[in-house]
Amino acid sequence: MKDVARESGYHITTISLALRDHPSIPENTRARIRAIADRIGYERNPVFQALSRFRQQGTVCAPAPRIGYLENFRSGFAPPRPPHLEAIFQGARRQAELLGYRLEPLAVGEDDHDSRTLTKYLRENEITGLVIGSFVPGFAEIALNWDDYAVAKIHSRHTEPDATVIGNDQLREVRLAFRRLSALGHQRIGLAVGRADEDACGHRHTAGYLMEEASIPRDRRVPPLLFPYNVDEPTLAGMIARWVRRNQVDAVLCNWATLLTPLGAEGLKIPDDVAVACLCVCDSDSPLAGIRPHLHLVGERAVSIVVTQLKSTERGLPDFPSSIYVQSTWQDGPTAPDRR
Repeated sequence: MKDVARESGYHITTISLALRDHPSIPENTRARIRAIADRIGYERNPVFQALSRFRQQGTVCAPAPRIGYLENFRSGFAPPRPPHLEAIFQGARRQAELLGYRLEPLAVGEDDHDSRTLTKYLRENEITGLVIGSFVPGFAEIALNWDDYAVAKIHSRHTEPDATVIGNDQLREVRLAFRRLSALGHQRIGLAVGRADEDACGHRHTAGYLMEEASIPRDRRVPPLLFPYNVDEPTLAGMIARWVRRNQVDAVLCNWATLLTPLGAEGLKIPDDVAVACLCVCDSDSPLAGIRPHLHLVGERAVSIVVTQLKSTERGLPDFPSSIYVQSTWQDGPTAPDRR
């Protein structure tokens, strides 16, 4: 499978699912992967295949063990996940399935689970592995007896427990974007991010930004804009527009991918008046310049860590928690043209 992954450019998780004709993989992708597998002579191990079939169809088949995926951003699971959270969840779900587990999303909030009801549910359903899935600051939090669980966190640095954290590397992403915009000839580059995002990632956006600003002349430095919790899009667009004009910003770094139209409503033409680079480009067809994070890998890594703990019967929090970062890439786009 690694040979097929290397040849096709797809992740090994996608290869495994495609070779099992899993419906979550598009048919054209499955066909391409099967063709490459046939060409290089891939054959499934017959012993492993028989064991897998027996596990799925034999009389001793049991339901797949579950891993809880805790979320706090929505009440009653009514609204859909934002694109970046959906990408993380789908990566986690696929990896859990590949490793023989089922990922179960569990909502935490006023109209959903609190600490008491969640503890009861986890005990009754024998769920001992938990992924804290990118908790949003300002929303509900949870307190459990963490010694009973194998735990990993996705971002969520603002909240307990002090477990292993997996995320994309916001500090490196801001530095990469700043340097790319500078190379394109933009002189006054400003950072606009939410305080909630900063709390969740441990202030890594502003840390990367201030590191880059320290290397440029003072007259080109722009104070970062940290907008408040739970701000709506029109209000945010107005804040950014005033900040752009006041500081004569010619390129904005922001992690909201939907700001182009609201900024236009504020009288800013993109990219004529100000260039925009997004720090979280999730849509593969997006014309935005900016950072493309590999968020599905973030979800995969979190599940893999929890499964490793479960299989080695480790429970509780580590004495020395670690941070694991998945690197992102830059993409050029018409919203940040070459000004040289």
